[in-house]
Amino acid sequence: MQKFEGEHLLPGQLGHFFIILALVSSLIALISFFNASRTQNETDKNQWMKFAKINFAIQAFSILFIFCTVFYICYNHYYEYMYAYKHASKELETKFLLACIWEGQEGSFILWMFWQALLGIILIRTQKEWEAPVMSIFALVQAFLSSMILGVVIPGIELKIGSSPFILLREAMQDPIFATNPDFIPADGHGLNPLLQNYWMVIHPPTLFLGFAATLIPFSFCLSGLYFKKYTEWIKPALPWALFGGTVLGIGILMGGYWAYETLSFGGYWNWDPVENAVYVPWLILVAAIHTMMLYKSKQRGLGISIILVVSVFLLILYSTFLTRSGILGDASVHSFTDLGLSGQLLVYLLVFCAGAILLIALRWKQLPLKADEIEVYAPEFWVFLGMAALCLMGFQVLIPTSFPVINKVLGLAGIQSSLAPPADQIGFYSKLQLWFAVSVAMLSDRKSTRLNSSH
Repeated sequence: MQKFEGEHLLPGQLGHFFIILALVSSLIALISFFNASRTQNETDKNQWMKFAKINFAIQAFSILFIFCTVFYICYNHYYEYMYAYKHASKELETKFLLACIWEGQEGSFILWMFWQALLGIILIRTQKEWEAPVMSIFALVQAFLSSMILGVVIPGIELKIGSSPFILLREAMQDPIFATNPDFIPADGHGLNPLLQNYWMVIHPPTLFLGFAATLIPFSFCLSGLYFKKYTEWIKPALPWALFGGTVLGIGILMGGYWAYETLSFGGYWNWDPVENAVYVPWLILVAAIHTMMLYKSKQRGLGISIILVVSVFLLILYSTFLTRSGILGDASVHSFTDLGLSGQLLVYLLVFCAGAILLIALRWKQLPLKADEIEVYAPEFWVFLGMAALCLMGFQVLIPTSFPVINKVLGLAGIQSSLAPPADQIGFYSKLQLWFAVSVAMLSDRKSTRLNSSH
């Protein structure tokens, strides 16, 4: 690559190299963990596990390096890079320069990978029995996310794979100034929107993405249990992580609500913005999943529902990612990212996991140790199921109107004209129904406690 005066190409070149390394090492870790989970020979298993751990460590280090390199570029105001030019500026404090990383779409993927790499290392050190199958799924997800920041175009078919945070400004912008002055580097960048120059921008997105990353753990345990026919054993190791994910995601949502009230111009804590909804719905389903998992742990009831809910949580996280980053929401949300040409790739990501999870559940469903009286009207557990049903209906009521842009797009591809639009009065539409659902959950919770106490 030709270097012009004043450019600092080495950080970007190293960044590109480590993105490729993260992708390759994730794929090798995937193959190695999967082989280790299937082999019965202890010697072969140990060899595969050793190789898998080395490669997972390599991808974790690569992600950390990528994260630090993006910060380095923003901190040093290297505006020859598109990412620094779009998100950083000389007037920003160091904490906001750090927040520049996740303000951009590429950086949010990096933050997500960072948390998953950290959680993966914790699992490797704590979950020896489940390590191989669970980490196989982790490595697969890391490979998909790494591809989202790859930033390469396959020649001939002009297929774009990912969007790199290390692309140069002169490569990304077709501006006449680069023809007349190839050495041109802007004096300053755009910086963060003034509304984002707030301490909540520093802590709110990392908290949310930690919650996103944590939902992968119960999902991985569940699919591993189904694949290896350990239909009930996965509940015990998955439950603490489900509680952790629900807590962190809930705190992240509360942070966002308070930020909106304190700083932004929403006029309240919650505006039922489509992107807000896309995070709220998975959290509701996760809360429902936690309760059914706890119910199975204590009463051996609700296994099938637990499987469906746990899988749904992660798939809804992927769906929310597609909604917010594909550009499909358009002007419907103030939080959505613009389309970087990744909508097709995001859709593949979503469909692969949807198809795989649904197929595995369908193949194993008849073998699940489900009780004939799984839901007994006169049992105290019945009220738990009703409460969980109410939570799921709460999520469903929010999800469908939020998905109207997607429905319109799908129908348009089928040649059907559709003009479904989100409600004009979002606060009135959602709040009225959500309030009654919430009251129902509260009443059922009280009823459940009464029935459970009387049964002892």
